[in-house]
Amino acid sequence: MLSVLLNWLIVTILAFSLGFAALEILTSRLSYQIKYLSSYIIAGLVVLTVYAQIYSLFSGVGAVCFLVLIPLSLASCIFFRKKLILAFRNRKKPAGEWIALFIGILFLAYTSSRGYMAYDTALYHAQAIRWIEEYGVVKGLALFHFRLGYNSSSFALSALFSLSWTGVQPMHALSGYFLLLLIAPVIRLYEIVRLKKIRFSDFIRIGMFYYITLVLFETVAPASDFFATSIVFFLVYRFATIIEEEEESPVPYSLLSVLALYAITLKFSAGLMVLLAIKPFILLIKEKKWKQIAGFVMLGLVVLLPTLIRGYIISGWPLYPSTMLGFLHPDWQVPAESAIRDATEIRFWGQKIPELGNYNATFTEWFPHWFLSESMINKAFLVLDAIGIILTVFLFPFLVFRKRAGEKRKKIPADILLLCFSLCASFLLWFTAAPLIRYGYAFVILPWPCAFGLLFVLLSEQKKRKALSVIILFFFSVFILYKTAMIGKEAFLVIREPFYLNAKPYEEYPTIPYDVDGHTFYKPETGDRTGYEQFPAAPYELKYSLRGNSIKEGFTATLRQTP
Repeated sequence: MLSVLLNWLIVTILAFSLGFAALEILTSRLSYQIKYLSSYIIAGLVVLTVYAQIYSLFSGVGAVCFLVLIPLSLASCIFFRKKLILAFRNRKKPAGEWIALFIGILFLAYTSSRGYMAYDTALYHAQAIRWIEEYGVVKGLALFHFRLGYNSSSFALSALFSLSWTGVQPMHALSGYFLLLLIAPVIRLYEIVRLKKIRFSDFIRIGMFYYITLVLFETVAPASDFFATSIVFFLVYRFATIIEEEEESPVPYSLLSVLALYAITLKFSAGLMVLLAIKPFILLIKEKKWKQIAGFVMLGLVVLLPTLIRGYIISGWPLYPSTMLGFLHPDWQVPAESAIRDATEIRFWGQKIPELGNYNATFTEWFPHWFLSESMINKAFLVLDAIGIILTVFLFPFLVFRKRAGEKRKKIPADILLLCFSLCASFLLWFTAAPLIRYGYAFVILPWPCAFGLLFVLLSEQKKRKALSVIILFFFSVFILYKTAMIGKEAFLVIREPFYLNAKPYEEYPTIPYDVDGHTFYKPETGDRTGYEQFPAAPYELKYSLRGNSIKEGFTATLRQTP
């Protein structure tokens, strides 16, 4: 637990200082002032992720990669010291909010240091991070283990802050750190009482709270799902808050569009969140700010390209397991039929078709089994999401074509509608691609609260919100109290686990070594999991040939000759 707190402190210092420098350099040219301290941390995480990925193209992400950041962070603090002081002075919070935040941090450190280690961590997460630490990027790595082709930028960031080069237990605490980003917005639910009203963003906050309660004891694992889902929640929340503030500058909307691209690098299923870019694009077009459009497009490419380049080097496909962007067909490229089969298996796994034993199952065959096998709460969410999608579609013509005599049309509901459409589209993408709940928590939790929140805003305009507000506030209160009690009960059950100094380590499984051209590889004795320590390891023996005399040179799609 203490090691997790120390790791988070290091991440916060580096992310905040570098994010502050990046945003100050950018916004000073755009005559815009950043309003939230959390924006600097988010920007810093984006900078650090891009940096780690670019560095990995040339070398392993280890001691040198990390130590370079220290003088850069110090330089940022010194150069921007006056602006840093002003930033903290101008953004004071009530003492009670700071206390609640401190308690939240301690509790998250407690839960992130123990709990359930995801199955896939010993299957490939730990190995993916180890590969980046040792070699950076390796041509044809997906040929060694196809899951290593799932190129999430979160693995590069995890490698940067694992600090394994220090000789101590490698850290894997960033899943919890990304979850920590949602704590402050959730704490601000108390403003419902202070302001005596419910806002649209409160519906997002309650969704955040529910997500936190779901994964509290799972973030000990460095799974990309947690990174991507947390960023999507933050993105939706921040978009909602600046809508409520009636922000007219295109800058914050543009920055959130870049953040949407960052979410894609964490997990490709977040792709349709880029629909939010419609808002700043329209604003910039109206103001004829062509240079800003070009600038933000370039910024987005800087964020996106390192992931695509890494993907191409690792598997020969920038968006593996998708084969739609294949080009040049290098000798390390995963065969197209293998990539397509991998993508099909992911979809089948999400649809729970293996449980049916019928891989030719039609929609009417797999959907009932898939739906009925979910928990009661998941079924309720899925039904509510369907209602939310219908409601969003129904409200579209009303908001687009409504006219009010003698009254200027308000932009807020229309902007919220864009947010709802982005989430509904993301839900449909998740449902058609691989509808496993943990793959798309944000897209299962958020669509219906956003749609109902939009309806609430419209009713508020009609002065019909008082009774509805009381009902919603009662529901929020009961839900928060119930989930808090359940969290407390679960936290008490793991209180005796010995992880108060160090976090729970990676799970390790017995392996069998084997030789390939003088290099030792590992495979599991039983099952398909290995861990972190035995490296390089995969669930099965290497089927393909090495490209040269060293592992760093990678693998080729030529089948290996075995004795």
